[in-house]
Amino acid sequence: MKNILKITLFLFVLVFITVFVIYKIPFKSKKIEFSNPKETTTDYFISQSEEILNNLTLEQKIGQLFIIGFDGKIITPKIENLIKEIHPGGILLLKRNIGNEEELKGLIDSLQKIALEDTGLSLFIAVDQEGGLVSRIDWIEKTPQSEIETSEQAWQIGKNRGEELKKLGINLNLAPLLDTLVTGDFIFERSFQKEPKEIKELAESIIKGQKDAEILTSIKHFPGYTGISFNPEEKLATLENVPEISQFQNLNSEMIMTSNVIYKELNENLPFTFSEKGIQLLREKVKGDYLIISDDLDQNSLLNKFFLNEIVSLPFKAGVDILIFSGWRLPAEKGISAFKQAVEKNEISEDRINQSVLKIIELKQKNEI
Repeated sequence: MKNILKITLFLFVLVFITVFVIYKIPFKSKKIEFSNPKETTTDYFISQSEEILNNLTLEQKIGQLFIIGFDGKIITPKIENLIKEIHPGGILLLKRNIGNEEELKGLIDSLQKIALEDTGLSLFIAVDQEGGLVSRIDWIEKTPQSEIETSEQAWQIGKNRGEELKKLGINLNLAPLLDTLVTGDFIFERSFQKEPKEIKELAESIIKGQKDAEILTSIKHFPGYTGISFNPEEKLATLENVPEISQFQNLNSEMIMTSNVIYKELNENLPFTFSEKGIQLLREKVKGDYLIISDDLDQNSLLNKFFLNEIVSLPFKAGVDILIFSGWRLPAEKGISAFKQAVEKNEISEDRINQSVLKIIELKQKNEI
């Protein structure tokens, strides 16, 4: 009897070991393969930015395409409702928005709080702090571009300026200005007043300084307001040829702003910002991972020549990613409303909107904005 029990136990153990050996290795292999995401196709995964994009409504996506302006130095119920209704991706600060340091910080903090509660995304807070004539904030660094002589000086100015902007809550400087200009040009006094090679070197250092201070940069105005003696915001300018552009290349800025000028060699009737051929030229000549941002679209030079729906839709169709609508002449909500109408008429697809909004979200996520 004991021998029978021993034999039975031995056979049972043998069968158990055999089964274990046969099935253990495939089971472990399957488990390892399943639990390692790196070995699984990326189709099953979605980036954080894409997830944010997918959680936005179409109206919120449209809002993200706009940097808007408004009148006032403090948050009012009207401004709060404006932010909640049009969901802008950014705010443009002009002199009319800037009180003292405490007021400005309070305004920016309130705007960010409203935006975060509305979409979960922070705002680009943009300002033109070029130095010299165009210095929206009087009490921070404002050395004119024409007085910058060396790369070291340019970097220090960019860093100092950037740190002061960041302290206020501003995260995007619409500067430096890279147009190649001569005496008599309307914006000559704002420029570096140097040759393209020197412009590029100084601009590169300013951008580096601002980046070191964790401030985003939009260089401007590609390809340039060169040879224009009158105010191009009031009258639409026309030039025969595209000016020098080498100073815009390989600068590693997060954004490039376009100029509202008709260059006949590209398009006889449309300003550069509206021209698909123009935006293609920019992408071809200036390589890099950047967003294209318009100069202000709320200008008389455009409003007197085009319908509002054309002013806001043509740049986006051409390939511009971010549209500035300052609200200086027409309220910002009118510009966004006109854009929405173009979407409703299927003139602009949601797929096209998604392309630019995803890039905007990625830039905000990458820079913790």
